[in-house]
Amino acid sequence: MTYMDTAAATHPASTDMASRTPLVIIIEDETRIADAFRVVCDCLDVMVHPLESSGDLSVILRQCRPMAVVTDLDMANQDGCHVLKSIGAYDRNLPVMVLAGTDAGLLGAIDAVEEVWGLSCVSKSNDLPSVGEIVDFLFRAGQIGRCLRLMPV
Repeated sequence: MTYMDTAAATHPASTDMASRTPLVIIIEDETRIADAFRVVCDCLDVMVHPLESSGDLSVILRQCRPMAVVTDLDMANQDGCHVLKSIGAYDRNLPVMVLAGTDAGLLGAIDAVEEVWGLSCVSKSNDLPSVGEIVDFLFRAGQIGRCLRLMPV
């Protein structure tokens, strides 16, 4: 008689996250954010999945199970607050970076959505983050998702 661990067999979604290539979804209508992240992500063996604001984020989140999401706040088809709501419905602990600009009203809207949806890992940046900020965000997201075995120095 052979012993089988039925817990692992009945829960395929509980696979080790470290065995998958880490993925970051970047939502924007242009490619400037994705281009900046791709430079760093290529060095860290992290995949970048660009998504236009017209895309269905909820479906992509379930299919791809990313380690993080980066979004522009002001886009043509949906705004960053809608993106945050979709993330809150998917996983409130998923790390998110929002490029928010300097408009105090928009920053207040982000804070409100963050509080109402109970999001715990929202980073805000006024403009395109520096390489150091990108690296720091990716390392923190990798630690939270247990999918990067690197530590920032």
